[in-house]
Amino acid sequence: MSSFPRIFLLFPTFSDFSRAERVSRAWREAIMEATRNETKPVWVYIIFRKNHCSGHEKMTVNISFDGPIFWKRQVAYIYCCSCHFDEHEGPLMAILEKFEQRVERVCLVDKPVDYPFLPDSLFSYMANKMPKLQFIYCRELDLEKINRGTVVELANHPNLKKVIVHLCRNYEVLEDFRNLPQLLVVKGEIMGLKAMLGDFEEEIAKSTASSSAQSSEKSSHSPVPVNNGY
Repeated sequence: MSSFPRIFLLFPTFSDFSRAERVSRAWREAIMEATRNETKPVWVYIIFRKNHCSGHEKMTVNISFDGPIFWKRQVAYIYCCSCHFDEHEGPLMAILEKFEQRVERVCLVDKPVDYPFLPDSLFSYMANKMPKLQFIYCRELDLEKINRGTVVELANHPNLKKVIVHLCRNYEVLEDFRNLPQLLVVKGEIMGLKAMLGDFEEEIAKSTASSSAQSSEKSSHSPVPVNNGY
């Protein structure tokens, strides 16, 4: 028998690698750096870029390490795209797993409201795997896929203080379950939003401007692109 097939079989195929295993080396190094200090609480902002933005199909992670505002916490900005969420979901969950024991706040932000791309499993994961979670903020999202069982899990979370649904649609399942006292539905603007959530609007604006200009300059938060292998 020829030795050629044996040599060929030594190499793994593309399908042997999971999405988490196919992320870039730079992303891995950034996550390792971010998780060295395992005592600081973590705030996570998951921001869905507009579909027409340049590079919207690429997932990007910005992790803040320094500056007075970050002395008491770490902040992770994760940029995804709704139309490529099936590709981004695996790497996104890998990132969240790195921080899950320290996450206090999760903000999910889109604009404008898109189709219901966020799976119920994401909210169930937050309810069951983030023991220190205190705050969930959803803006301009279609929450149709959240089921009643997940709402029960959120309601029973020992530390969850507030679930804010801001300019979202199809959130009725959250309202139907009256044992979710943490729920706050907002249809207009929120006074004091910046003080409550941090200045994520500025971060979104910077990212959008950078994407539109196709700039390669690094921001103060050192953006690291995630390579999904495509």
